[in-house]
Amino acid sequence: MIYTIYPKFDATIYEKTESLNTGTDSVLELSHELIGSASKYNSRVLLKFDVSSIESDVNAGKISADAKYYLQLRASDVREIPQEYTVYAYPVSGSWTNGTGKFANNPATTDGVSWKYRSLKTLNNLWGVTEVTGGLNYEWDEISESWVDADLIFGTLYASVTGSYFSTVGGGTWWTWDGAECTQSFSFETGDIYMDVTSIVNKWITGSGRFDNEGFILKFSNEIESSNQTLVSLKFFSTDSNTIYVPRLHVVWDDSVFSTGSLTQIPFDNSVVNLQLNQTYSEKEKTKIRINVNEKYPTKTYTTESYYTRNFYLPTSSYYEIRDAHTDEIIIRFDETGSKISCDSNGNYFKLWMNSFQPERFYRVLIKSETDGGDVSKIFDNNYYFKVSR
Repeated sequence: MIYTIYPKFDATIYEKTESLNTGTDSVLELSHELIGSASKYNSRVLLKFDVSSIESDVNAGKISADAKYYLQLRASDVREIPQEYTVYAYPVSGSWTNGTGKFANNPATTDGVSWKYRSLKTLNNLWGVTEVTGGLNYEWDEISESWVDADLIFGTLYASVTGSYFSTVGGGTWWTWDGAECTQSFSFETGDIYMDVTSIVNKWITGSGRFDNEGFILKFSNEIESSNQTLVSLKFFSTDSNTIYVPRLHVVWDDSVFSTGSLTQIPFDNSVVNLQLNQTYSEKEKTKIRINVNEKYPTKTYTTESYYTRNFYLPTSSYYEIRDAHTDEIIIRFDETGSKISCDSNGNYFKLWMNSFQPERFYRVLIKSETDGGDVSKIFDNNYYFKVSR
């Protein structure tokens, strides 16, 4: 299963314009700029997802405790990016207010998060980044179930809060501990992000020493942020872009079962696939989609039934993919863990949670089967469409 949620808030914070809020901008931007010979200005990205429903579903056993979590952002513009670079993600260590600003507003909007402030500028709620390196150290108190000053108790779990800047104090603060840093490295690749952030999300939803979910902060490496390169810019579509390319958090786990009963596997080169799809699904539905698998050229026998009522099953290495019907954007990719097709005595099927999809749009389903260890594959793309409505 691949279940998807969308950001509740996202914004870019700019070192060059320390109090500028971009809470409703259509673009998120990671950037580095050198002005003159010494003034270095960076921007970072904040995103916050409501993971409370995921926590409830994990506790209820609806989502596997072994699920993986992936942060996805779609690049909209790339300028002067190095051929090889790394993007870092950390859990934000304090609350922040999204605001209503945009980068191009004049005068600048200052009613939400910025490089210098967590919230409205007039509240003077600073990020709390100091020039002292090494951060602030905390220990987990099992009695109060909270993080306290490391000098107060002798705990066994340790974490720190840190931050960094180059020209202007601020830039966010984030937790650091073993596993807090998530990365994605690029080498001659597109700027799209698909980053494994499992270690961070698990710290929000499970276990001792958990952190309050204040979202992710994304940044370039210190090497880029401190470089003498004139301009580096990597822009992404935001949740306010009114496109299909908005940021996503994917929850990926294997929910497949494979019990064929008395069914026979379909001959790989003689197969026809059809899906039992409704034209429209409510975004609140959780549905099981059946797959009818038949022989393309049935062997003739004496029978009182249609050949096409005899159902077969696809190979165990079979997967589904969901695309936006208008843009062909892949929403759920073929995935060896998350989009495996199941089987029972009635045939193949897979499950979808419709709130994974943006409503009032049409989607297309593709099916892929593999044999010989993946050396031979076949994709069924026969215009299987459905719509998700509010």
